[in-house]
Amino acid sequence: MPIHQPQQRTDVQSAGTGVQQAEAALVEHYPRLVRLAYVVLPPALGRHRRVLTAHAVVQRALPAAGSKPSSPRVPAQSRRTGAPTRAEGASANRSCSGAAYGWVRLRVLRLALAHERRPRWWPGRLPAPAALRPALPVVWGLRLFPRAGGVDELALDRALSAVDGSVRAAFALHLLEGLDESGVRELLAGAAVADPADAVRRAARLGRPDRAGAQAMLRSGEFDPCTVQTRPSDLLRRRHRVRAAAVAAVLCVVAGGLAVAVEEGA
Repeated sequence: MPIHQPQQRTDVQSAGTGVQQAEAALVEHYPRLVRLAYVVLPPALGRHRRVLTAHAVVQRALPAAGSKPSSPRVPAQSRRTGAPTRAEGASANRSCSGAAYGWVRLRVLRLALAHERRPRWWPGRLPAPAALRPALPVVWGLRLFPRAGGVDELALDRALSAVDGSVRAAFALHLLEGLDESGVRELLAGAAVADPADAVRRAARLGRPDRAGAQAMLRSGEFDPCTVQTRPSDLLRRRHRVRAAAVAAVLCVVAGGLAVAVEEGA
């Protein structure tokens, strides 16, 4: 009687391999992905929430354990002045040649852009649904913010706050990731941007006339959510909240004791 070798679950193995590759790409380029998410996220969040949300977006970009990342074509790096520096570009080209990094980067873009997308019926006063989702990391008692820049960095941040997320994404993909216009349009289309060509055109107007200076500022500490400064939160307000919580706890204990005494007396 012939003995047949058991068939291997190639689909499960390939799915596991895909998840491992995506995790490896995320860990290797974590600071770079977090910076990309920080630039794309709406500045209206505030610097503290923007830092934490950028980390949360990248950490949520990993696929589920049983899923298999798709393999989108990764656009080629640009050879123009918007490309990464030589030292960074050598490492980036090695990793960007794989589909895992391209998949993670696309996921980061989708999650970051979702913080400005509201359904038509969504109340205008409320943040976008993605912004209401609880996520880690969470910091209590401290305020986190990147290193403060100069006048030029502040002007660039204000210019970015005046445009929507798709334009900020196109700007960051060109100057931080070194993609050409066709590559930026392709990624924006994959991230469900309604008009990628318009976003690329509007992003081309940002940072003029010194695009090299704008690129250097995007890579500076002003836009680095991995190197942050800390300050305590509002200490006076926190003290009042602690006192109010203590008073409420005492009142609950007293009310519970009185209720027990009344029941025993009856």
